[in-house]
Amino acid sequence: MKKILGLCAGALLMMPFTLQAENSPTGPFVECQLQNGNVEFMPAMFCEIKKGKYVFN
Repeated sequence: MKKILGLCAGALLMMPFTLQAENSPTGPFVECQLQNGNVEFMPAMFCEIKKGKYVFN
């Protein structure tokens, strides 16, 4: 029973990382600096539409 619970907990903890790693139809997620100075995490296509610049840390 403990092994099953451990496997389930491990799978649940890994889900956010695997979902975030996938690309969306609008392109990969990037950090985008908008014209007003805000930095947001969004798909690359939305960054281009909002006339932002990619931020590389």
